[in-house]
Amino acid sequence: MKRGDIDGAIMDIGNAFELEKRGEGRILVRFTDIKDFHIHVIFATNTLIADRPQAVRGFLKGWFETIAFMRKNKPETVVIASEVTHKDAEINSRVYDELMPMFSDDGKFHASALATLAKSYVELQLLPQEPDMAALYTEAFLPK
Repeated sequence: MKRGDIDGAIMDIGNAFELEKRGEGRILVRFTDIKDFHIHVIFATNTLIADRPQAVRGFLKGWFETIAFMRKNKPETVVIASEVTHKDAEINSRVYDELMPMFSDDGKFHASALATLAKSYVELQLLPQEPDMAALYTEAFLPK
């Protein structure tokens, strides 16, 4: 963008905030503006699901425990994020405020978001018709 080779890019919000802070770019569209869409999804192969179902359950349990910790502990979360991302606390605080509302506390899929995804496959010409979304996900491994 600095050289004028491109006019825009899709990137993570932390890098976008840094560009904005340095006056080198501005945010035009946020994924949080998209309604009825699952942005954060966890994937596992059919092989892993079949061979190691307890590992899948354990991972998801840990994931939701992490989200719960983050929701209750913004200052600590920002410090940890700063150590990992090497971005300053101000940027990571903004990232936290932007992203935390998007994380699910229970991992359940919402019918309206699945309908949006199904429609997108046709609009992007990836599939000739909307797929049966029930065949593409499971909630069987979510913590009870």
